[in-house]
Amino acid sequence: MLKLIDDHFEEALLVLLLSAMSILIGAQVFMRYVMLNSLAWSEELARYCFIWATYIGVSYGVKRKAHICVTALSERLPARGRHWLHIFAYLVFGAFAFLVMKEGWALAMKIFHFGQKSSSLGIHMGWIYLAPTVSLGLVVIRLLQAIAQEYRAIGEEV
Repeated sequence: MLKLIDDHFEEALLVLLLSAMSILIGAQVFMRYVMLNSLAWSEELARYCFIWATYIGVSYGVKRKAHICVTALSERLPARGRHWLHIFAYLVFGAFAFLVMKEGWALAMKIFHFGQKSSSLGIHMGWIYLAPTVSLGLVVIRLLQAIAQEYRAIGEEV
């Protein structure tokens, strides 16, 4: 069960969020042009789904190693040096992700404390501001997994 969650957590969240967003936008189009009446809350919820999907997509990209990277230096290194360079890059990225996660948490807690709510749905805006925190928490986990994978690859080459 844990392997299934590890393998498909981000994908499941992305499918859920993008499906909800598509349904909400489709319902809004139907209501606006067929029923001649619009939903006040659907655009706002679709926007929040988009925000969360964007941030979860960052974690998905890290998991799949799909982000843009410059390989001019790493391709010239021997395999062992390449693994150590990747570990270094993951540690730097992890430090950045942890910093953004920490600051995102502080900002979300301030928003919760202020009691700011969304205009149509009336939900606490802190839930929206938690998107970077949750996403970059997942990024840190995925980077730790990538570091462990690189370290195992170093051990296999010896």
